[in-house]
Amino acid sequence: MAADTMTVDELRDLRLGTLNTAITDWRTMVGRLERLATGDAGGVSAAGLSKKADAADWKGDNATVTRSFVTKTAAQFSDAAAEAKGVLAILSGAHTSFTQHKADLQTAVDELAKRNIYVNGKGGVVASVPPPMVAGDADIHKPSDTELDVAQNRITKILREASETDRIAARALRQLAENKYDFAGEGSGSLKNADREQGKADAEYWRKEIAKGKVDEWSDEKLARFNEVLEYQSDNPAFTEAFAVGLGPDGTLQFWRDLADPGQGHTPEGDRAKLLGDVQQNLSLSLANATHSHSPEMEAWKKDIIAAGGKQYGHEGIMVKPYGFQIMSNLMVKGKFDKEFLDDYGKALHTFETEKRYDPASIWGNPLIASQLDYTAKGEGDDYGTPGSDPMAGYLRAVSHNPEFATELFNREETADYLLTEREYYDEDAPYGKGDGTVQSRDALGKAMLAAGTGLNPDEPHVLDSYQHTDEQRDAFTGAMSRLAEKGDDFPPELRDDMALLLGNHGEDVHQTASSINTSEGRLNYEELLEVSKQVSRDQNAYGVLMEGVNQAIVADIHAEHKGDAKEELLRAGQTVGFMETVRSQAIDTDKGDASWPAKWGYHALGGAANFIPVVGDAVQRGVDAGAYAWQLEEQKRIDGDISDKKGENFDLRQAYLTALGAEWMKANPDHELSRAGEDDKYLVQEAIGRAAFNGNDTANGVAGA
Repeated sequence: MAADTMTVDELRDLRLGTLNTAITDWRTMVGRLERLATGDAGGVSAAGLSKKADAADWKGDNATVTRSFVTKTAAQFSDAAAEAKGVLAILSGAHTSFTQHKADLQTAVDELAKRNIYVNGKGGVVASVPPPMVAGDADIHKPSDTELDVAQNRITKILREASETDRIAARALRQLAENKYDFAGEGSGSLKNADREQGKADAEYWRKEIAKGKVDEWSDEKLARFNEVLEYQSDNPAFTEAFAVGLGPDGTLQFWRDLADPGQGHTPEGDRAKLLGDVQQNLSLSLANATHSHSPEMEAWKKDIIAAGGKQYGHEGIMVKPYGFQIMSNLMVKGKFDKEFLDDYGKALHTFETEKRYDPASIWGNPLIASQLDYTAKGEGDDYGTPGSDPMAGYLRAVSHNPEFATELFNREETADYLLTEREYYDEDAPYGKGDGTVQSRDALGKAMLAAGTGLNPDEPHVLDSYQHTDEQRDAFTGAMSRLAEKGDDFPPELRDDMALLLGNHGEDVHQTASSINTSEGRLNYEELLEVSKQVSRDQNAYGVLMEGVNQAIVADIHAEHKGDAKEELLRAGQTVGFMETVRSQAIDTDKGDASWPAKWGYHALGGAANFIPVVGDAVQRGVDAGAYAWQLEEQKRIDGDISDKKGENFDLRQAYLTALGAEWMKANPDHELSRAGEDDKYLVQEAIGRAAFNGNDTANGVAGA
């Protein structure tokens, strides 16, 4: 949270009774001033004084000096009454808002406490679980990292909204009191109006500052002030629309061009580069907010900024001139842009690329147009600032932040074909193959694909409680899987982690398909799932994420309600384990000539895996954890070289994992005939799940032709 953001203690301790007293006093004051101004209650009034002054026959200096003084003084009573009403409106609005903020905070704190999440006085959240000696055998919920992230976002949002109320009210009151010797007779009328007026005023101020030019010469202090305004006004439509329209399409693009890459050897670095990264993100949030306006002015701005995509923007005396698409896409890295704007922008970008008849590296990576436009990532020397030359990267990041549109986009056959199979992506750091090998735009493609198939923004924490998806999300997922399966060993490395998360998000379907005896009857295409899982497993981290998702789906299935013999879930568990072992073995075979493979082979779960996997109950979660622990323990032994990894010996290596799953099945089905023998006879359970694992291996190898 920002340094000036209100804390939990400050919001809790806010004395609204004192504010309410002030409101009562100002309400009384308004009544008195209005009576003095209008005389509605009889007696002497400013209106009467003004009327008499106008009717009097003034002579000499009195006709100019005294008459003017009396008339102005009379008017001041009306102005004072108007300003008092303004103060009353601001205070009343603040009281209403703060009352709601305090209630929201208390509700959040109480609800989180039930999930064993504690909110401290500064607004941080931590797990608050009693130690084992206190909890005993009680079923105590332990919050996951994802739950804590969601909780933190909730508390932070409440505190920021309270801080916004405080800032808007304070600024409005200062504006009313800025003249010590005169009443302006003006007031916002409400806190909402004050927010709008302040937004428009800030937009106009910075429009004028930008219009002066030489923005690259702004001091760090001035740039920080601009960034601060962007940060707290980025969700204010009055500011965002006025700012975008005020700059105009060309002005918006030229502004970032000038600020991000001044040229002449003055490319920002160090603290300046890091600050520009904050500006870039907050400016993106502001423009995203503005695109949701459908006023004639904003509709024209959106249309013209897309039309400017094919124009080039430079500096006097500098040959390097990036395209508008390159600049604008770097201003789309944050925020939820309007879906219609994303649609029109994406179509225009696609058309531009195809009409150029060159590969993207030749269009966007040309040294004569490439500039440093992205400050959200680190480049050479671990300093903020990279070329950001491929506009598809920024566009796809924006797509991933609007999951509804992402799903729609990836269900368009022509577009999905272009993005996933036809388009040539390149390393922006060195378009002709001299970079670190990471293709940034393809990494953004993975995030957009993930959003399309899950309906979730990959950059926001979520807590899911089911595997339910819309038909459109399932179609986007299966369409991506089908197209990528066709690539075989040319499967893009940048998409492995995202596909692992996507498979985990659809873990129920993955488990049911992987455990199918008749491979043509699975929920997914068995051959495509096999190929894509193999490609994902060529990266140990991605394979670990995939196993996390599959393990959760297996244990959840064991505990779910089913018709018929519960033994089916035991056998399906083994069958899926066999499937997963096979794809791992095939992945190793594919890359056995890669000398770097052993160095990469280490299990480090990717952050955010749980963000896409449905949460199960606490009792079931213990089974999930037990299975994951057993699998990871054996995996580590294999990494350390304590276990051989010869093809055909896979299931000897999975004994602990299969044992853990078998034990979980017995716990879920204590009355089944295979479970009734208890601890004295687990052989039948282990034999059944082990044989099923071999069947899974045989089936997968058979389909793969191994």
